[in-house]
Amino acid sequence: MSSHYHAIMRGCYTYVAEARACERAISFARKMGFHRLLVEGYSLTVIKSIKKKGADRSLLRPITQNIYNQEVFFEDVDYRFVHRDVNDAAHTLALEGRRRQFCADWVNGVPDSVLMVALKDRVAWQQNP
Repeated sequence: MSSHYHAIMRGCYTYVAEARACERAISFARKMGFHRLLVEGYSLTVIKSIKKKGADRSLLRPITQNIYNQEVFFEDVDYRFVHRDVNDAAHTLALEGRRRQFCADWVNGVPDSVLMVALKDRVAWQQNP
């Protein structure tokens, strides 16, 4: 197969992974009893697909439809695109969880490494409105 085909497939998997992460975030927020939710993602394609809320033939549609269906459990849900360079905290959390072989929530505090990255993300986000 051509390298162009492989690049396209990698791109599809990236979109699916981002959509699944959003789906899991909403499920987590629902289980935690949150009423308002702001979901940030660095895939503009996924954010637009979720906001569209209409039927289409997209590969993401089954996932984004499930996300949309879960919105009824919240007073307010908003989806925002953020640049990847201001979303390092999410990646650091995942790496920290993998390193510690720990799969759970971090509601009662995060490791210092994640806190430092989150503060850096906040500064970067404030500089890039």
